[in-house]
Amino acid sequence: MQVLDKILQDMILTVSGARAAIFLDDEGESIAESGYYNGDVKLLGAWKEIHLDHVRNIAKRLGLGCVHAVLFSHDEGNELIVPVSEEYCLLVFLSAYTHIQDALTGIKSAAELLKKEIE
Repeated sequence: MQVLDKILQDMILTVSGARAAIFLDDEGESIAESGYYNGDVKLLGAWKEIHLDHVRNIAKRLGLGCVHAVLFSHDEGNELIVPVSEEYCLLVFLSAYTHIQDALTGIKSAAELLKKEIE
């Protein structure tokens, strides 16, 4: 098992409500993924990475600072995307009942581990 896959797998096991995760580059391509989600994780990952880019650009134009996470909330669950660096991001699929602030702590820890691996 690759190190990146292990980081994602460990995060899913430790973050309450996490179902699946995908580590993406700045073009929405999958670098690593883990867990199970009832949908096309790679397609959703690419789509959400585009959204993250738009949100980052808007925040920059408005002088709002850095984007630390973007939450997409749906009836069937939540999707939380976290920038890992300028070129990478982490998308995590969460239960609808997940306590987002608690999950974000574990997800950011995983993002830091991913960042160390790619540097």
